Amino acid sequence: MIHSFSCKNFYSFPDEVTIDFEVNDKVPKNNGYFLAPSNTRLSKVETVIGPNASGKTNLLKILPFLKWIITDSFNVNPSTPLPIKPFAFHKTSKEPSELSVNFEINEDIYLYDFILDDQKILREELKIKNKTKEKVTTKKLFVREWENKEKRYNFTGNFFDLPKGFENLLRTNASVIGTAMRLNHKKSQEIGDFWQKVQTNVVEAGWIGDHFFPNATANLINVLTFFSENEALKKEAEKLLTRFDLGFEAFDIKKVKNEGGFSIDAQIVHSFDSKKYTLPVQYESSGTKQLFILLKTILQVLPSGGVAIVDEFDVNLHPDMVLALFELFLSPETNPHNAQILFSTHSHRILNELDKYQIILIEKNEKGGSEAWRLDEMTGVRSDDNYYTKYITGAYGAIPNIY
Repeated sequence: MIHSFSCKNFYSFPDEVTIDFEVNDKVPKNNGYFLAPSNTRLSKVETVIGPNASGKTNLLKILPFLKWIITDSFNVNPSTPLPIKPFAFHKTSKEPSELSVNFEINEDIYLYDFILDDQKILREELKIKNKTKEKVTTKKLFVREWENKEKRYNFTGNFFDLPKGFENLLRTNASVIGTAMRLNHKKSQEIGDFWQKVQTNVVEAGWIGDHFFPNATANLINVLTFFSENEALKKEAEKLLTRFDLGFEAFDIKKVKNEGGFSIDAQIVHSFDSKKYTLPVQYESSGTKQLFILLKTILQVLPSGGVAIVDEFDVNLHPDMVLALFELFLSPETNPHNAQILFSTHSHRILNELDKYQIILIEKNEKGGSEAWRLDEMTGVRSDDNYYTKYITGAYGAIPNIY
């Protein structure tokens, strides 16, 4: 489970910004929150609200990038640049980016920090914090720092039980955890397993549903391929889609062999007036296609207690449908292991369903930099405020300035 994460000089964020799932004992006692094994209260939901071009997608890129750098960076060619960009409109465009995340596995809270640019990881540090009734202890598991003069890393990892000579395997574009996982290092595998439960529809280029993104049209096929290979999740998706009153009954997905390998033949089964009809998936509505895509992400995290990061949560969907998907994370029946979701939306009605600890507002300042804050950080915001009404009237900021 995620406690918090932060960035500095990362895409449209020139200054440090921190997003916190951790809450205090003043939060309402409802299904939007849970008590982690470390005895820390966390929110299941954080919702990002703000005008177009405010930096919402860039904020959502932080955790997917951390997942990639922690678990998958070792898979790329050693000379491949890191897919990261600093803030472009300032002198910091030549400076490195900073990323940090606090996450919990089996009562232990890990603090993982990176300083890096597109050429190399300049500093990487992992600490562990263990909370007991008596005290809180913090121990540095490893740290590596690039020595530019000597063109090598200084590495210390006495408390991480890595094999002798491990520092000689380190690459400038691969994390310590990602490297150690390939050696079947037990603790690294455990951390890697946690990050594999992070699912998202965000990539370096932005939201994968964006029609300007070259692979957007292939994304639906990838989703249908996934469901064809995961029958249990396919059945769960069918049950949920039936709830949304689309005349939907099932979807039939077949892999068809061809000269290039295989293609996907997807037929949607509808039932009207006691008769069944099938339509190729390309003739379904944009909302139905969007539901397929969202459910791939959501259904992977709900059974496992993972983390979903979803951009444009409401695109092509009716506001009532957005609320129904959101409520999957609140219900103990559909979310038995306290999966978390971080999502952006323009469906502001959802503010009526949230507490001030679950609303992240974001806007750009006059220098073009994005700024983000959780609503409870603002003075004068009451727990019984009508957040929807106050937001649309501009009381909190983070609304479009239309002249």
